[in-house]
Amino acid sequence: MSLTALWLFAVLLSLFFFSLIYRDRAPVGWRWTSGLLALGALFFSPGRWLAHLAILWMYTQAPASLPRRLMPNRNHLPVKHYLAVADALFERGLLLWVGLLLLLMATYLGHQYQSQIRRVFQHPLVRGALALGVTAALAFVGFNLWLEVQFRQPHPVFYTDCHKVWGHRGHPEPPKIVENTIPSFQRAFDLGAPGVEMDVRYDPQRHEFYIGRYDRGPDTSPDQRLTLPEIFAAVGSRGYFWLDTKSIHYMTPEEARQAAQDMVQLLDRFGLRQRAIIESDTPENLAHFAQAGLHTSYWIFNIDEQAFPHTPWGLWRALVRIKRNYIRWGFSAISLDARFYTPMVQWMLKGARIHLFTVDDPEELRHWVRHNEVRVILTDTDRYDITTCP
Repeated sequence: MSLTALWLFAVLLSLFFFSLIYRDRAPVGWRWTSGLLALGALFFSPGRWLAHLAILWMYTQAPASLPRRLMPNRNHLPVKHYLAVADALFERGLLLWVGLLLLLMATYLGHQYQSQIRRVFQHPLVRGALALGVTAALAFVGFNLWLEVQFRQPHPVFYTDCHKVWGHRGHPEPPKIVENTIPSFQRAFDLGAPGVEMDVRYDPQRHEFYIGRYDRGPDTSPDQRLTLPEIFAAVGSRGYFWLDTKSIHYMTPEEARQAAQDMVQLLDRFGLRQRAIIESDTPENLAHFAQAGLHTSYWIFNIDEQAFPHTPWGLWRALVRIKRNYIRWGFSAISLDARFYTPMVQWMLKGARIHLFTVDDPEELRHWVRHNEVRVILTDTDRYDITTCP
């Protein structure tokens, strides 16, 4: 049902209740209540219009200090996200309004027609429908409680240090130092980064992990690749490693299983099993790495604003699916773009270890390091000194 149709239904229901009260010449209290409910329903549509005007003004013209709490991500999320959130809130308000109207109508009609209603509720079909409704409600509540309890169960612990700011693809300094290269990783560690992130690909024919990205032209020839063993040989003793293995997304289950075995052998060769975490947005394939005893980070929402749900209901459904995957496969962390770590996402994912990317503003970095759930933050700056350490 659209928001407009729901509003019309609420208005018609309010007017029907109002006319019913006056037809029966009910007491004054009932008359006032029904009248106020009808007026309130009529004002929902103008209220929504005013809310949209306020959001547009705050998004485009208001000083930065004013919308900071209501729109903490307005520099990243489109205005339609906030308009959709407002519409969703109005939709919930209308549903509550309709629920209140139905409750009051049931109370009034129950008082007026007690004997007739008693006979209706004695019918087996009515009793069966009520029992089914109560069972469904209890099952819904029970499932969510079970999901929350399971979500907060202990998971593999990867990183707990208070130095949370890591180098994004090392610390490139163009044109001399290029990202995703040994000099870039060395530079990040030299500046004090406790860990670095890198883009990793896997060649199933050669059983080889190497540095590469899917958005930077054709793949290099095997002889020109910078391999993961070369990186670990150069800087493997200096810190932690976030391996953004995007190619896991395109693997078959057999290839993912083989890649996990090859990664175990590689990390064990350099003694890095406890200092490396493998990231992917494909939980079924990433699960092979978790089952092999490796630390894994479940990448959610990708980096496309269209992939981020723009309504509370859509976001809730997406997060329930994410929590189920996190529980099922026993991942070590959840990673996502800092733009999408909104208050609702924080609340729904409370209890998981969060890895954020990519934050360059010093004030924003200070904000995120204070969150206990946030364990790693990637940056393109040299602000590795921002920490929660005393």
